Amino acid sequence: MRTVYADVFFFINMFVDFSLLLCVKRIIHSDKTLKRLIPAAVSGAVLSFTVFLPFNHFPINLLLSLFALSIVSLIAFGFKSRKAYIKNTIILFILSVLFSGAMIFLYTAFKPEGMVIINNAVYFNISPALLIFLSLIIYVLLFIFNKVFRNRTGSKLIHNVRIYYSNTEYNIKCKVDSGCNVKEPFSGDSVIIIDNECIDINDKTKFRLIPFNSLGGSGMLKGYKAEKVYIDNTLVNQGVYIGLCDGIFKSEIQGLIPVSLIED
Repeated sequence: MRTVYADVFFFINMFVDFSLLLCVKRIIHSDKTLKRLIPAAVSGAVLSFTVFLPFNHFPINLLLSLFALSIVSLIAFGFKSRKAYIKNTIILFILSVLFSGAMIFLYTAFKPEGMVIINNAVYFNISPALLIFLSLIIYVLLFIFNKVFRNRTGSKLIHNVRIYYSNTEYNIKCKVDSGCNVKEPFSGDSVIIIDNECIDINDKTKFRLIPFNSLGGSGMLKGYKAEKVYIDNTLVNQGVYIGLCDGIFKSEIQGLIPVSLIED
């Protein structure tokens, strides 16, 4: 039985959890910052010590893993809705299973020196200082890759939109949709379509009915003229209406932006 050092085990699992959370963040287009991901990774590393509990039964290990991942998911991405929370946890679980499977294959096929598998948890016998150094290198490489990838693919699809109406600020996560070309019929202003659960507007006198057509049919949106709109902290220099819709968004995306506002 090899000696397992608690500090090394902690740092390895924190690094792995942080890397997996970065992958989940990219998959779900989350805007959460390191202020959320780092505490979540630390919590995951602490919870990873449950592998040393005096039992090794698959059902119990699975339940403990799901419990730990649900806590990590909650800390990292919050609770916007039950559906989004379950989705985030499942994605994190799938990535964890894939990582564990890859490590078990590596261990079985090559038997790397200093590598140990403990109840599907991975342990490498390296110093914490070296692990931190490697983590910094990988983070820098991911940062460079993200910059190059974004430059090659042009404008990103998910944007943080800040809308001001009636002296109230609303922060909405929106997706650019080339098929979203709804206009306010009198002014010709562009319309950002927002889930009405994200904006609490009780003004019953200053709205306009805005017609729309989509693959799902046609209808009317209740529209309000925004006072100011910022897309990724850049002020939109044209009139914009907020078009409220009823629960058509099934993910963390809360609205649709017309391409014209991004190209402005």
